[in-house]
Amino acid sequence: MSLCGRILLGLSAATAATFALAPATLAAPKASKSIAVRIEGPNADDIREDILAIMPETLGVVDPDAFSKSLKGAGQTKPVGDTLVSKAQRKKAIDRIRKAGKAAKAEGVIYGVSRTNKKKKEVHLVYVDENAGDLAVDSAVPLSGSRDDRKRALEELLGPTLAQIAPPPAPPPVEEDEVKGDREGEGEDGDGGDEERDADEGGKGGERAPHEAGSALFSIELGVEFVGRWFDYSDPRTQNLPPYSVFGQPALSVSGELYPLASTDIAVLKGLGVTAGYARALGLNSAVGSGDPISTTYERINLGLRERLSLGEASVLGISAGLRFLTFEIDAPADLAMTVPNVSYTLFRAGLDGRFPVGPIALALGAEYILPLSSGPVYERFTGASVQGIGALAGVMVPVATGIEARLLVEYARFFSSFQPEQGDAYIAGGAIDQYLGLRLAGAYVY
Repeated sequence: MSLCGRILLGLSAATAATFALAPATLAAPKASKSIAVRIEGPNADDIREDILAIMPETLGVVDPDAFSKSLKGAGQTKPVGDTLVSKAQRKKAIDRIRKAGKAAKAEGVIYGVSRTNKKKKEVHLVYVDENAGDLAVDSAVPLSGSRDDRKRALEELLGPTLAQIAPPPAPPPVEEDEVKGDREGEGEDGDGGDEERDADEGGKGGERAPHEAGSALFSIELGVEFVGRWFDYSDPRTQNLPPYSVFGQPALSVSGELYPLASTDIAVLKGLGVTAGYARALGLNSAVGSGDPISTTYERINLGLRERLSLGEASVLGISAGLRFLTFEIDAPADLAMTVPNVSYTLFRAGLDGRFPVGPIALALGAEYILPLSSGPVYERFTGASVQGIGALAGVMVPVATGIEARLLVEYARFFSSFQPEQGDAYIAGGAIDQYLGLRLAGAYVY
């Protein structure tokens, strides 16, 4: 017995020493989790993109094609539609969605139906997991307002549930030398950590939301414009001053904006952009007296700078300045050349413009002061000609797809001049009014 006891005692001591010297075994990390996201109805892709934007980084998303196959395999071959909203009719659909989620190895499924309910657009969302009880999410998010409003509403509805499902982020491995170096760098008061946090926060300042007018890197617009011009003299005293008018002449227009520092966090400069535009009438002819139609050129070039300021809720204020070159030239023969109102304006312009969301659309408003630096032949006929101008813009922008919108814009410019005629002048009038109107239908891409 004494010998056996000594043997057992030795084995126990050896076993204890073995466990004491062996390295600790770490628990296996939890398997990653993923969910499926499926939206039906109008603007489904945009809504799904907004949901993915609020998804925690540690939560994966099932491939949409793979989930579609699982859904068909579960027996749901048609869109769920408004059945998803009716608690009395949706049991079969919910069971099929749950079955498809399990087949796709998803922790759960966010399923939504975009629809119009009592003339209001909304997306009704449910979260279906493996439990057959009450749904963790079963509510609608309005689609009116700006895209930022929609993202905030989605965050409020889905955020708590997604936070519960998502695995916590794994802490990065830390070497003992790094820990020691960090402690030395902090000093007595630990200031080093605050500096690092400030640096990290500063690095996030340059993030921007793509496809939003208030933070876009660039935008480009292409459209058809129906232009008009009205030129008339005030208080004409001679018979060689006929008025001129034309309206509805089609023209092609292209314009764009570029904000090269939009992705930075440099105050003022991140909102500073370069603007450019060009428009030209197609096949414009003018009738002078009873003669044949005369070829006429209408051309407009804009170059400038624009400072973009965000006013919150997707509203944007623009402060702009630049040059405009405006030509309206009737190619009249020599005997009529001195009676037609040809102009070749070189204009300095400065103004304000704004973009204001109203429900799913946005309104554009603008005004500018225009100072002619040179005016052209019609004003050279008069003594003491003085010309100034104003401009205005109004329009509606309607989103079509992500980053793409349709635009209906009305642009107006008015030049008013005064003359100081002298006795014996060939052309005598008190002044003139030169007006331009453009009705533009355009498509634009904002990135």
